[in-house]
Amino acid sequence: PWPDDIKGTGAHWLDHCLLMCEVNPEKGINMVEENTKFCMEVLDFYLSEQILVGPENAKTKAATWLFRTSTPHDLAFVGGPINGLHHIAFFLDNWNDILTAADIMSKNKTSVDVTPTRHG
Repeated sequence: PWPDDIKGTGAHWLDHCLLMCEVNPEKGINMVEENTKFCMEVLDFYLSEQILVGPENAKTKAATWLFRTSTPHDLAFVGGPINGLHHIAFFLDNWNDILTAADIMSKNKTSVDVTPTRHG
């Protein structure tokens, strides 16, 4: 059991975040495309990965992973029915710190969709 007075989980910095973006081809909406373009043209992000869907002559961006640092991605956009936050990941030193953070969140009744995995 963890003491009740623990503050925080020992995260050093924000590692990355993934945002859900509305994609609705029938309405001509592709926020993955728009957000990716903005981040690359205005904020100097670089594309590390993308998922393109659709016929060969009309590919649509369904997901993109962007970076500004030496990590595989700092920001990701994934298409969905609505805009919203999917997840934020923080850097911890090691696997034990991830498990400790999970224990602290559980102790504080924080809702967790997926338990710790290789992704963190």
